[in-house]
Amino acid sequence: MVKQIKSVGVLDRISNLPDHILCDVLSFLPGKDAARTSVLSHRWRYLFVSSLSTLDFTRFLAPRENDENFLEFVDRFFSNPNRVSLECFRVNDFWVDCHIPLGKSEIRWGINPPWRDDYVRLDGWICAALRRGVKEFGIHSINQNFLTLPTLLFTCQSLVTLKLSITGAHHVPSNACLPNLRTLHFAYFVFRDGPSVLKLISSCPLLEDLAFVRCRFHERNELNISSLSLKRLVLDFEKIVARDRGFDLVAVNAPNLVYFKYVDNDDMAEGCTLSDMKSLEKADVKITLLGSEGRGHARNLLRRICNIQSLYLAIEDLVVINQVNVFETQLESVFAFHNLVEFEFVNYSDWQAAWIVEFLHCMPNLMKLVLDLRTAEEGFGSLPNALPACLLFHLKEIETGYIKEDEGLFELISYFLKHALVLEKLVIRIYASCDEDRLHAIEKLSSLPKGSKKCDVMFLD
Repeated sequence: MVKQIKSVGVLDRISNLPDHILCDVLSFLPGKDAARTSVLSHRWRYLFVSSLSTLDFTRFLAPRENDENFLEFVDRFFSNPNRVSLECFRVNDFWVDCHIPLGKSEIRWGINPPWRDDYVRLDGWICAALRRGVKEFGIHSINQNFLTLPTLLFTCQSLVTLKLSITGAHHVPSNACLPNLRTLHFAYFVFRDGPSVLKLISSCPLLEDLAFVRCRFHERNELNISSLSLKRLVLDFEKIVARDRGFDLVAVNAPNLVYFKYVDNDDMAEGCTLSDMKSLEKADVKITLLGSEGRGHARNLLRRICNIQSLYLAIEDLVVINQVNVFETQLESVFAFHNLVEFEFVNYSDWQAAWIVEFLHCMPNLMKLVLDLRTAEEGFGSLPNALPACLLFHLKEIETGYIKEDEGLFELISYFLKHALVLEKLVIRIYASCDEDRLHAIEKLSSLPKGSKKCDVMFLD
């Protein structure tokens, strides 16, 4: 005989709490867990929507059968009469792209393709988010022909972070003003009116973080960035040839800058003028040198950032030269990195060990050195006899690579082990095609004499 179990009622105390408290509780849950509460009752369904303060759809690519569910959910959220303020709204147009038939284009469909309505919908979401006082806003768009940025985006009083990764040409309104903005990132953006961008920067009195990644500027001979509040600046022109950038000169006036990144894979801009950079602590510089003029521009850039504490320098030299160093000059007379304690150097074309040691003379207080090098086609000159001060007194950590039977790299590692008197750790990445070659390389490098008794040598794959 089956026993009957008497059900015991459980008092639902949570549902008796006020809506605003329940919304606060739901806001701390992961999105999926919060969404599950919407099936509890009619009341909980709308509480979930009201609790959302972050909408992040940048990783969303809906299956076609669920597209309408996704669209209806977002529409329902923004039509909710309880106007919840948004902390963050991020969106892309990948879900629009999945509606576009393979092999079709807007040319085939004319000026009103069937997915144009989706972009009208997306425009509505953008405006709705801005009207809800959103603080962090981001768009990633892959279709340059249909997305239109509203003027409200550049005059929104609540915005603190704005990140736009959008292909194609766009207009920044002349009345742009973002008084509370602290972070502004543009990627793949083509500015139809270059001067308006500079006005936008000047109308952001609290701006601290500014980035231009693979952007182009129309009607602009000089890229002039001036901001007293700016602390981080990224100018990344990788894969953009000089003639397409829209400017020849770069001028930066940001006396409180702490971090600076500059990437240029074409011959550098004619001039990169940096104001007083005494507050600068870290710089990442990746450049391609195509000739003597490019080397001159590189020297001028590095000379302006000599006060930094940490430097990442990547150089690709496309012109093989038989000079003392890639800058075609004696470095000690040009640079003086007295505050530098961390230096990472990357070079995938020709390099000479003598040049690296010479560069260390410019860094008397260096404590950490990271080298990512490839073998030199032109061979190696003899290493200088004069020892850099950092090797004798300060350098404690070195990381480099070794390729089997590369005598130049072997000589450089031997030099560091012998003369770095306070070295504590040497990390060597072994590039070998088989275990036998790797073991042979480790055996060879382990036999090298050490100038520091405290030095531990580590080998990595």
